[in-house]
Amino acid sequence: MSLISKKALCAAVALTTAAWFATSALAQTAPAQAAPAQTAPARAPSQQFWLEKTKGGVYKAPMRPVWHLADLKKMHAGQDSWQEQIIKDPEQDATYNSGAPGSKYDPRIHPDTPTVFVVISGEVKFTVEGQAPVVAKRGSIVNIMKTTMFSYEVTSAQNALWVEVNPTNYKTLFPVSTPQPKAVNGGEVIKVAFPPKPGAYVAPNQLHWNLFDAIDRCEPMSAKVLDDHLFASPLLGYVNPADNKCNTGRGNVGGTPLPGTPVTGPAFNPRSTFGHLHAGPAEWWIVQVGKISGKFENQGQFFADEGDVLYAAPMMWHQMGAEAQSGPSVRLAMGGYELINMNNTAASK
Repeated sequence: MSLISKKALCAAVALTTAAWFATSALAQTAPAQAAPAQTAPARAPSQQFWLEKTKGGVYKAPMRPVWHLADLKKMHAGQDSWQEQIIKDPEQDATYNSGAPGSKYDPRIHPDTPTVFVVISGEVKFTVEGQAPVVAKRGSIVNIMKTTMFSYEVTSAQNALWVEVNPTNYKTLFPVSTPQPKAVNGGEVIKVAFPPKPGAYVAPNQLHWNLFDAIDRCEPMSAKVLDDHLFASPLLGYVNPADNKCNTGRGNVGGTPLPGTPVTGPAFNPRSTFGHLHAGPAEWWIVQVGKISGKFENQGQFFADEGDVLYAAPMMWHQMGAEAQSGPSVRLAMGGYELINMNNTAASK
């Protein structure tokens, strides 16, 4: 090999090595949550499959097409602190809660499952093992990993409202440093021992996220909770395109036109085939702001305002939409999993 060839080879090796170290350094210093900001891959072409569909629109108590916050307040008139079971299906257990100012909830742990709190109004301070305290308010999602000690208290001057969501059959344990709780399910309260290890946050999971802060930052909407039997993803829509200043809303327009716009098309028929369905678990939504419509098979069309909860039973054709005439409409999509939208094929028949 000539002297010139050797020099060229050495130079190439040096450049390759420098490039490798630079790439490696960038990979090591890149933030853990950088991946979701990448451009989403193109969707695969849709394919058709056979599905044995059972009757849609079948509800078992306490589930119903819509829980209106106004109705819940009437049910608990004169009470500052209350709890109402709104969902208890094979996947999830959800309660609507109100807490009076100063209400404190003792330290506790869910040994095998995570927990999500969605704050509707007021302020709630969460003290979570291994994390700095956070004050959750309107639009906040608080995601607590399994086997993590946590406590919370209402810090606002008015009642706080929140929805607590757990996987079905979750268990709550209290440290023996707190008063012994009473048995509520016919069992016996005993002492047990184990070494608790708080679960780790893996993106997109995070302790606290606030919808209105994200809108102010023009942050794209994406899943915020993706864990065992817990999924939460805010879906942002605008009826008036002029309100979508950050271009982060997906449109998601429902059936109510803007003032002065003529109503077109046939009336909605709940016994028709429309929208999409989910073959297994139910999907439900907490309205975080604005107004949302839900068209539900065999049930009809329902409208929900901020703080209301909509629920689509399994195997049910449904179609959701943003309805607020101005400003954002956001529904927090909830479920046990990140569900596949199985679209109807009526138009292809």
